[in-house]
Amino acid sequence: VIATNWSGPTEFLTEDNSYPLAVDRMSKVVEGPFEGHLWAEPSESKLRVLMRRVIDNPAEAKAKGRKAREDMIRQFSPEIVADIV
Repeated sequence: VIATNWSGPTEFLTEDNSYPLAVDRMSKVVEGPFEGHLWAEPSESKLRVLMRRVIDNPAEAKAKGRKAREDMIRQFSPEIVADIV
């Protein structure tokens, strides 16, 4: 998983289970239901680097994917979430 390292995804993305994507800047949402909130603008150059890394290192990417699955089951299974809620 490559995802912007901001807000909700930071609850489950780690360097061990994913490829967190750096944020270049924050921009203010000026209209719509999220007006006034901040929007993370991901780094396009770092995205290219991460995408190339995944292509060049498929075993690493697969291992991160397995770790992500394990983490999600351990931390966010229906039983775990039910206890939280």
